[in-house]
Amino acid sequence: MAIGDDFFSMSIKQENTTVPPPPHPTATPPPRETDLADDKTQSLLNSLRSTSLTPPETDMCLRSLTNIMTCSEDVALFQEVISNLNRSEFLRMASLLTSNSYDHHFLEIARNKNGSIRLQKLLGKSVDADIFFVAAILRHFRHVMTDKNASHVATQAMRVVASHEERMAMRDHILHHAVLLACDRYGCIALKAIISDVAFLYCSIPLFDVVASNARVLSYDAYGNSVVQHVLKHCSLHSTYNVGVSLRGHYVELSFTEGGRYIVEKLLERDEDTEVLVMAELLECEGDELVRLATSVYGHFVVETALKAARVDLSRGLVNKLKPFLPLLRRSQHASTIARILESVC
Repeated sequence: MAIGDDFFSMSIKQENTTVPPPPHPTATPPPRETDLADDKTQSLLNSLRSTSLTPPETDMCLRSLTNIMTCSEDVALFQEVISNLNRSEFLRMASLLTSNSYDHHFLEIARNKNGSIRLQKLLGKSVDADIFFVAAILRHFRHVMTDKNASHVATQAMRVVASHEERMAMRDHILHHAVLLACDRYGCIALKAIISDVAFLYCSIPLFDVVASNARVLSYDAYGNSVVQHVLKHCSLHSTYNVGVSLRGHYVELSFTEGGRYIVEKLLERDEDTEVLVMAELLECEGDELVRLATSVYGHFVVETALKAARVDLSRGLVNKLKPFLPLLRRSQHASTIARILESVC
């Protein structure tokens, strides 16, 4: 009986023995990201180093370069590509990127936030390469200077390019297009950067004269007005006077506007000669017009500033013109400060 049980038990164990599954075929591991990046970098470097690219190959090469320069995740790739180019290869890249046939890639990069930053890093590395970059900027000057990101490429070029000839060419374009740029949302920002940075003195000083001679047109434009204000903040007294002369006959009208009143106040405060110009026009106003200005939303700021004028004889004349309207000024929402000034001197 024991022997039979043992035999039965052994039979069950043999029948239940499982056969191990065959081994899975070994799968090929996916390529590592670093390998892909290395291949991408090497492929682009090979293209940039080639002197016999066909037009389609050139476009593909520049498309790859554009992608690397504009992608937020390709900072390391961009740095690696640039660091592996020798002088002649770097020059060839600049030449290809800014050539007439392919400079749409340059514009695409310049208009992109990441691309603009990386283009700026390429400027100033090579005098010869800068010539190509500046030529592309000048060909598309208005498009570059009126773009939020591309305008920084142009101003950086004006700052770091070593060639006097190239800097003067950009200066001349700035002066020629100054009014158009001043009246543009991003162009005015670029102009104000040029006006306030001492690195641009070779451009800002003649720019003051252009803005001054066009101050009337610019002062009535929302963006242009801010440029005139910026000039008055940074320019010489000579340019301040020129702005004042250009605006003569328009001080009162401008004082009724938000931006205009800042310009008129600056002319009152900045220099005695322009103070005289503005005060003369205010004193020529009829009483009702002067009261209308003193009780207006923006004009009352100008009248308050004028009453504090350095020339006592001029401020006294304004006090005498406003004094008969003191009861009306006391009741005005905007003229209470003017009324208090009048009461203090009467």
